[in-house]
Amino acid sequence: MGSLKSMTGYGKAVKSINGYNIKIEMKSVNHRNLELNIKMSRDLISLEMDIRSFISERIARGKVDVYIHVEMEGLKGKDIKFNKELIRYLYDNVQNLCLELGVPQPPLSYFLREAFTIGTTYDEELKSFIMETLEEAVSDFIAFREKEGEKLKRDILTRIENVGKFIEKAESIAEIAINETKAKLMEKLRELNFDEARIMQEVMATLTKIDVNEELVRLRSHVDFFLKTLEEGSPCGKKLDFIAQEMLREANTLGAKIAHAKLSYIAVNLKTEIEKIREQIQNIE
Repeated sequence: MGSLKSMTGYGKAVKSINGYNIKIEMKSVNHRNLELNIKMSRDLISLEMDIRSFISERIARGKVDVYIHVEMEGLKGKDIKFNKELIRYLYDNVQNLCLELGVPQPPLSYFLREAFTIGTTYDEELKSFIMETLEEAVSDFIAFREKEGEKLKRDILTRIENVGKFIEKAESIAEIAINETKAKLMEKLRELNFDEARIMQEVMATLTKIDVNEELVRLRSHVDFFLKTLEEGSPCGKKLDFIAQEMLREANTLGAKIAHAKLSYIAVNLKTEIEKIREQIQNIE
């Protein structure tokens, strides 16, 4: 038996190790398939495929936003270069120009900023730390989804239980409704002086049209299949939605086949419960 997961989720992980401060946040909303949006520094772009693959193996559906933020303490990860040749070239040429023009020469410090280049390097150690942090964030994210999924499951089980009760009522009322319809039709046909053979022919044709036994049998079958699929756990949202659509189709047919006040009332309640179930299913992975 698998766990049911909501497509609404949030998770995060923070890790400080070896001079790196890493924070990863994840959030998601409903979506027909899996849509991943990863927001991180362009310097980490080489990790994107690994991150996508890791998440895709663990999450099946939803629009998921992933935020990856990395800070480095002190000179950690800094690639600092000092270009001595450049500063000599600039200093000598400016000195000659100042002598030629007869103007004061700027101090050496003026040229230092041109000689330094500071870049950022991301080594294999950092990449490993990011993936470790991502694993924690995904675990937290999935735990949130499972918690929300259990809430959905409890509500859906309550409603599917109501559907079962309405089916039972429909089964008992359907037989009464058919007998009442049969009696009224036979009485009317006799008043019109139809012979018995013709009466039976008309009655049988009418009863065949209004017989809802097949719809009720299929409804029960769909309910059983729905419950079995629900217990299998996520990803099952699309499958559950398909079953609920079939249940709704049978409930519509049930209400249209026979003109009986009590049965029509039950059909309306059936459709209402199934529609509410479908609303909840839209948020299941």
